[in-house]
Amino acid sequence: MIILLSAGTATTALPKTAGCSGFSYTCHNHYTNTCASPQGECRNPRDSTVAETTMQRIASIDIGSQTIRLLIADCDAETLYPLERDREIVRLGAGMQAASLLQPDRIEHAAACIHRFCGRARTQGAGIILAVATACVRQARNRQAFLDSVQQICGLVPEVIDGRREALLASAGVQAAIACTSEASVIIDIGGGSTEISFMASGSFQNSLSLPLGVIAPTEIFLRADPPSPTDSAAMRSWIQKQLACLPADTGQPSCRPATVLIATAGTATTLAAMDLGLDIYLPARINGHILTQTSISRLFDDMIAKPLHLRCQLPGLEPGRAAVIIPGCLILQHLMQYFGTDTCTVSDAGLLEGSIIEHAALKKIIEKT
Repeated sequence: MIILLSAGTATTALPKTAGCSGFSYTCHNHYTNTCASPQGECRNPRDSTVAETTMQRIASIDIGSQTIRLLIADCDAETLYPLERDREIVRLGAGMQAASLLQPDRIEHAAACIHRFCGRARTQGAGIILAVATACVRQARNRQAFLDSVQQICGLVPEVIDGRREALLASAGVQAAIACTSEASVIIDIGGGSTEISFMASGSFQNSLSLPLGVIAPTEIFLRADPPSPTDSAAMRSWIQKQLACLPADTGQPSCRPATVLIATAGTATTLAAMDLGLDIYLPARINGHILTQTSISRLFDDMIAKPLHLRCQLPGLEPGRAAVIIPGCLILQHLMQYFGTDTCTVSDAGLLEGSIIEHAALKKIIEKT
């Protein structure tokens, strides 16, 4: 639901779960060094004559295993200006563990969400809508049924991307928001159904690895008590360690361990950053570049693991609907930081969602709202 507050300003109200407090996601239609009119016409801050420049409006939809996200952005020759964001926790990948099948109610919910997002993008004048589907759809034996449903309802067929392309798009989004020019850096994208790891050298993509290490499976398999018991936590840690055991042989990148710089994107990292900052209103510009430490992550984890679900999701910065999956997500991030030999990671709000537009329009940077 979008509530217009004033010309050029919108607030996205995220869905609430029972017993959970609200968490606002705010997006403004004005940018640093940029003048945006209510009609969406922008002036080029680099032009001393302040002559108007042509803008292209593009929408991106990221169909994830946990969350479906929308970005509507204006683009000039090299810059992406986010206009509006929305997201809904759909859990499309829920219940897939037994038979690798997307559940009918999840397909229906996801298709309705994508239809709403497409309608919003068209209403806002987006000339192009880019939609990609990630781990749970590419792993599902009935993925064609999902794609057919989306096409019938929305008039659009999402691109089902493999792990390498997911890593490439995520790293493109990160690079546009946070310059990672160090000799060796690693970008990690912890999702609902998988984790993508991108190996970078002096800002250039070198290699990637996709692990079946998402937040949904351990939540469904191991979180039996509320609050989670020490047995639940130990079982999750063991499972994560087994998944990471394949990394040394598969990466082919021994020089990246330890990594000079570790950058984390997607919901786990951005949620932990918002919690670390104590944000009640989520602002991407506050998240980009925030540094999480092992100490701060451990502090947040210890606080969350001691609380039952209805109290956990009232914590500042914790988005409703993510109060369960943040527990394994937190452990996955900690184990990855330990593997790459670093006590800190830099957080990027920008990732796959932005990367789709960055790649399509050959852009170089993102200027976030102030």
